[in-house]
Amino acid sequence: MKAGYMEISAHPTNVRATCIERRLNVASAVVAMMFIAFSTSGLYAQGYGTISGTVTDPSGASVVSATVKAIQTQTGRETVVTSGKEGDFVFPTLPPSAYSLSVSATGFQSYTQTDIVLQADQKLTVGVRLQIGSASETVTVAAEVPQVDTTTGTLSQVIDRHRVVDLPLNGRNAATLITLVAGVVDATNQGNGVNQGNGKTFPAAVVTSANGTLPNQSNYLLNGGNNVDEMTNVNAPFPFPDAVQEFSVQTSNYEAAYGQSAGAVVNIITKSGSTKFHGDAFEFLRNGYFNARNFFAATADNLHRNQFGFTIGGPVLIPHISKGCGKAVGDGGTSVNRTDVPPTPPFGSVAVFVSRLNR
Repeated sequence: MKAGYMEISAHPTNVRATCIERRLNVASAVVAMMFIAFSTSGLYAQGYGTISGTVTDPSGASVVSATVKAIQTQTGRETVVTSGKEGDFVFPTLPPSAYSLSVSATGFQSYTQTDIVLQADQKLTVGVRLQIGSASETVTVAAEVPQVDTTTGTLSQVIDRHRVVDLPLNGRNAATLITLVAGVVDATNQGNGVNQGNGKTFPAAVVTSANGTLPNQSNYLLNGGNNVDEMTNVNAPFPFPDAVQEFSVQTSNYEAAYGQSAGAVVNIITKSGSTKFHGDAFEFLRNGYFNARNFFAATADNLHRNQFGFTIGGPVLIPHISKGCGKAVGDGGTSVNRTDVPPTPPFGSVAVFVSRLNR
């Protein structure tokens, strides 16, 4: 009995040790995932912009060790750097957004520059001139900064959210706006094996040529990740317009980070969230019953198309981890496309849910 008791008492001990070990493994995995998730903001992401400049005094001399803050207007997220020996500073990886720039240094008045709009893949230069005085005094510059790139020779253009949402789009396909960029033309009829029909090519594919290159020589990115149809090397579907913040089209002399293409580099940036919840719902309707018959047509337009969906964004609230106060915010949504051409049965498609977490 005694030996049996000893054997029985050892069994719960082993089970308890195994449970503790499993809990430790789970806790370690959770900590590792949290570390990876919340440390990605320091990694370089294609599509991010750069703000650089020089801090000088009234005489034009460099101001060393000035504290420079870039504050994202939408989320309140702050990034802080210090000016170098030549008074220069640089924020190498900032998400495309509106910013205000705050500069302070000993013996000078505080300086604030607002309404700085940083676009996708943009290298923006901002000059700061401090005035001698007390740090309690603040000089605020509210005028918009000229969107001039003085640091690279890249030829690029950004299609902003106003054009994405406001311009008429057949089928609400934002990819068709690529042809607004200088040097980019429609190449649907050029062939080269790009368009292989609806069975192999995405219906949303837009066949273009940048500066005379082949239609399959452009590179497409979505928030820095690959967005290329690997079969034909044209664009994979863009997110629906309400989810797109903007996209940049670089046509010449872009950085070595953007490889694998001789044509354009198109980088799509989806909307990020803010510190407040927001959203919208939409319905775009095309129905032949609303249209008069074309004078030269035998019958009236019988196409019925419904495109509806929603978007929602705001702070990411995770108990005991994140309160969504400028550190973790996200935006996402979905869209449904339903087309009916009587007497054929209706068909439809659902857009992929898109989201961007901004930390």
